Amino acid sequence: MKKFIIKVTIISVVLALLGWFVFSQFIPQYYLPVLPFLLLFFIMVSTAVHAFQLQQAKKDMAKFARNNLLITFFKLIFYLTVVITYFAVDAKNAIIFVICFMFLYLIFTVIEVTSLIKETSGNKNKGQRL
Repeated sequence: MKKFIIKVTIISVVLALLGWFVFSQFIPQYYLPVLPFLLLFFIMVSTAVHAFQLQQAKKDMAKFARNNLLITFFKLIFYLTVVITYFAVDAKNAIIFVICFMFLYLIFTVIEVTSLIKETSGNKNKGQRL
């Protein structure tokens, strides 16, 4: 879990700096004040979900696969709720928000999945404890 937090922190700092550079130098008209909070949102959700999934994997690998699908489903529903709520609040900037949201979603999903695979792949006998 410690490696995951370090990786997420480093990537988040890089994304924040990259976002600041792109939005300040090239497309300042598309900057939304909510974007730093969106990055923080993804950091918190990804860390919480990753911690929960690791906890599930340590208990029982057989249940982990089924629980992983359920967690992913509910996480997507939660993300969809956030996007729809933003649409309702600020429909004018919804396209910019969705593009940034999807960019962050893809990056954090890749981080989360690769870290989860690395941390659970040590278990060669399915159904046994890690």
